[in-house]
Order: sequence, then C-alpha cells, then structure tokens
Amino acid sequence: MQHPKKVIKSDSNMKSDFATTDAQKVKQEIQNDVRAGQGAMTSREAGAMRD
Repeated sequence: MQHPKKVIKSDSNMKSDFATTDAQKVKQEIQNDVRAGQGAMTSREAGAMRD
C-alpha cells in the first residue's frame, strides 16, 4: 500500500518544479521579441508589463 503513495508524491513534486517560471525573465523575453519585431504584443502581454 505504501508504494503507490510514493509514486503519487514524486509526481506532484515533479509537476511543481516543472511549473515554476521566472516572471521577470518571461517579461524580458517578450520585450526583446517585440523590439526585434517578432510578433505584435497582445493586450494580455501589455497588461502584464504594467506592474
């Protein structure tokens, strides 16, 4: 009975590690892409820049 619990726990740990993103880094990449002319900024992206 203990073995399945360990598997579930390791899966949830992997998901939390995988889901972490650096918001500042993402904003920087979006700004760089927009400056380089790669795609237009969406209203969602523009709203995220207002912090």
